[in-house]
Amino acid sequence: MKQNLSFLWWVVSTVLIALLFGAMGYELDQAVLLTVLFLPGLLALRYFIPQLSFEPRTRGILHAACLFTAVVAIEILALVLGHRVAFDTPPDTLPRLVFNPFFILLLLGAFIISERALERYAGRHGTGDTPLRFVSDRRKITLDPTTILYVESNDDEVRIHTVSGESYRTKTRISQWEALLDNRFLRVHRSYIINTEHIDAYRPNRIRIGERQIEISRKYKEQVRQRLGSESFPGNPSE
Repeated sequence: MKQNLSFLWWVVSTVLIALLFGAMGYELDQAVLLTVLFLPGLLALRYFIPQLSFEPRTRGILHAACLFTAVVAIEILALVLGHRVAFDTPPDTLPRLVFNPFFILLLLGAFIISERALERYAGRHGTGDTPLRFVSDRRKITLDPTTILYVESNDDEVRIHTVSGESYRTKTRISQWEALLDNRFLRVHRSYIINTEHIDAYRPNRIRIGERQIEISRKYKEQVRQRLGSESFPGNPSE
């Protein structure tokens, strides 16, 4: 379901951008070409936005500003070169609005936000059991999300801990895993994402999954409370 929604998003995004340029007075073939020239920006935002981390906040804001600046530069360059090559006319024949950085970011941002909304919808209403495929220590791994206990970030690597006791080391950042995993998973700390289906005990400041006690950081405490409720539940009387 998630893959189908993602494909549908790309189709709808392409058609809507083409219709927008058609409304600006471009012929069908010209509108389609200009739409293609906006795809690099869409791809860049789709890939890099999940990797943005605002911990610390100042660095996150700086990285976001650099990303948006780079995307605007890519799009302006693509429009200038693509328009001249395809239409053999100078780029100043394009509407000024097309080169407006705020218009570019608004147009691309609208589709990225809609895609993120579709992904969340798929996570809530889909089966969520689509296998995860990633590389760990140069091995290709296929993993059922239901077998994941928690995801742990440690320095420059992330480990995926499973119910079987195995763990897989990856270079994929925890922010990317947060975007990939479905709605049963919950970020409780800058270094931890847990599978809520495997919680053995829940306290206001920590969660126990298997033999591991995981701290709930202040930043995520309210989010955890909203998902798990205000009532704690011990795994056993001695907890």
